[in-house]
Amino acid sequence: MNFINQLLPSQQKQKFKARVLNSLSAEPEIVARMATRVIKVGVSNYLNWNYREEKQRILAYLEQRRTTEFEFRFSASSTMPTLYASIYACMLLGLLGELDYLSLNDKRRWLDYFDQMQSESDGYFRDPVLAGNDYEIGGMWGDGWGIRHLAGHIIIAYGRLGGQPRYPFKFLSPFYDDTYLEAWLGKFRFTANVWSASNYIMNLYSLLQYARDFMGEQRAAKPVDRIAGWMTTLQSPETGMWHNYSIQGYPELGDAIRGAYHFYPLFTYEQRPVAYREKVIDQIIKSQNSWGGFETEKRPSGACEDIDALEPLIRFVSQTGYRRSEADLAIKRAFVWLLAHRHADGGYESLMENGCHYGGHPQTESHPRQSNLFATWFRTLTLAYVTRFLNMENGYDISRFPGYEIAL
Repeated sequence: MNFINQLLPSQQKQKFKARVLNSLSAEPEIVARMATRVIKVGVSNYLNWNYREEKQRILAYLEQRRTTEFEFRFSASSTMPTLYASIYACMLLGLLGELDYLSLNDKRRWLDYFDQMQSESDGYFRDPVLAGNDYEIGGMWGDGWGIRHLAGHIIIAYGRLGGQPRYPFKFLSPFYDDTYLEAWLGKFRFTANVWSASNYIMNLYSLLQYARDFMGEQRAAKPVDRIAGWMTTLQSPETGMWHNYSIQGYPELGDAIRGAYHFYPLFTYEQRPVAYREKVIDQIIKSQNSWGGFETEKRPSGACEDIDALEPLIRFVSQTGYRRSEADLAIKRAFVWLLAHRHADGGYESLMENGCHYGGHPQTESHPRQSNLFATWFRTLTLAYVTRFLNMENGYDISRFPGYEIAL
C-alpha cells in the first residue's frame, strides 16, 4: 500500500477528484470518469498485472480485429481492413514473441501481402483504402500519418518477419545528393511545433538506416552520418532537446519532449552517445502531471505523449543512474496511468475519454472509450520498456530496428 499512498498523497479519493475537477477545463462528467479510471481501473490493473494475462488479452483483442489471415481492422468502428492495422498487428505479435511460432511459409505470405502494396515506381506503400491527397502529403497530421510515416513502421514489420521489401526505396534517392540534403536540412528551424518537423526527420532517417542495414544500400550511410552531425550541433545544452524557444512549462515543454523523442533513436541505433542526458531526465520528470501522464494538468496525455517521455526517461536513467529513485516513482505512476487505458476487450485507448482521429481518415479512427490497434501497439511497447525498467517478470521481445523499437 505504500506505493498507493505515494501515488495519491491525499489518500482520499474524493479530495483527489475535487482537485482534478478544479484544475481541468473539461466537462465535469468526463473528468469524473477519468478520475475513476485512474483510481479504480489503473491502480487495480497495476496491482494485479502479470505478463501472461496481459499477453492473452492482447492476443484476444487481435483476433477481434482480424478479418482475414493477414488483414485487420483498426478499431471496432472501422468497416474495412487497412495496411496500417496489419502492420500494428504484426508488430504486436512480434513484441509478444508470437511470430516465432509462425511457419516460414506463413511469414512469406504475410510479406507477400505487404509487397503487393508497394509501388515499384518509388518504393512507397499504398493501401487503396487509404489512398488520397492526405495520405500522400500527410494532411493535418503532417508526417505523423501517411506515406512516409507508414513506411517508417512497415520496416519493423518486415524485420520481424525476416524479409525485406520487394522494391528498393527510390524515394530516398534525392537524399544521396549532398546539395539536396543540405537544402533539406536548411528548411528546419525548430521555432515552433517541433513534433511535426521531427516526425518528418525521424521517418526519413530511420528509412535511410533501414536501407543501409537491411537492403544493402550503402549510399544511405553518408546522409545518416550527416543528419546525426547536424542534429548534434543543434541540441540545446540547457535541456538536451531541440528547440529555438524558451521553456517555462507547457505547451513548449511538451513540444520539446515530443520532438526530441523522434531524434534520440538515431543516436541510439547508431550507438552514438546522447549528450546532456541528465538535463533530459530533469525536463521529463517535471513534465509529469498528477494523473501520471505527461501533459498539462488541463488534459490527459495520449499514447504518443506517454512513450515520448517514458522511453528516453527509462533509457537515460538506466544508462546514468541519475535521479533513479525519483524516476522509479514517476514510472510506477505512469504505469498506473497506462493501465487505466486498457479496456475490457483487451485493447488500449489512445487518449482517455476522447476519440482517435488518426490521420483524419475514417478507417483509422476510434470512438471515445474505444480501443484501437495503433494505441494498443504503442502502449504495449511502452509497457515493455516500463516493465523491463522496473524488473518485473515479462516476456516482451524488444528487438533492434531503426526507429521506434530498440532494446534497452
